[in-house]
Amino acid sequence: MTCDELRDDYATYALGALDGDALAELREHLARQCENCSPGVRQAEGLVARMALAVKESDPPKRLRKRVMALVNPGAGSRWMWTMACVTALSVAFAVHIRMNHEAMHKIFNADEAVFQQQKIELTRLQETLALLEDPAAKEVTFGKGARGRVVLSPKHGVAFSGQNMAALAPGKTYEMWIIPKGGKPVPAGTFEPLADGSAVHLQSGPVDVASTAAVAVSIEQQGGVASPTADQIIIVAPVGQ
Repeated sequence: MTCDELRDDYATYALGALDGDALAELREHLARQCENCSPGVRQAEGLVARMALAVKESDPPKRLRKRVMALVNPGAGSRWMWTMACVTALSVAFAVHIRMNHEAMHKIFNADEAVFQQQKIELTRLQETLALLEDPAAKEVTFGKGARGRVVLSPKHGVAFSGQNMAALAPGKTYEMWIIPKGGKPVPAGTFEPLADGSAVHLQSGPVDVASTAAVAVSIEQQGGVASPTADQIIIVAPVGQ
């Protein structure tokens, strides 16, 4: 096999997942200190090491499993379940995902620094979600008429929204989440779109005054979001209570 044919296997080799003829061929190239494959494999090994160092090991508390399962019910097998399963095992999930997704490994290996930084941003978002769900002070509320689901509010970390049976959006439209304070105006909390199966997940990071929050709402707005919700387009209201 030529160096060009082996190039896409560098990341797989660095993760210890390469086997068969490709493994034998690449080892032969490395044994003779191939001027293409040797530095390529070193680069892949360095990238894998950087990813490993970016992940903090954690020992999730027992309440986390209950909270995650509450968020994914109903809708077993949804994309939200997969996302949260990754979060609960954050210390290993990133490496496992890369190991199991051959195409992703090639993209990561060939990525430039800007793409690697985007990977770090996504990993940070997973860590933020884990911190929110672990928070013992977080409050959980449910909603259910048509669309149904659950919202978790953490005073320190923000709001996580999980929905099922979300209607498909017309072109140019988006869902927008709102944090509604008691006696105050709704505060925009980011936009999101549902998956093809009608499930949706959205995380708004940052401190939240849960005690003064009356409800979390979702409306249908123009793409990009608006500064205040369109009254007749509010489709979900999850009361936070006293």
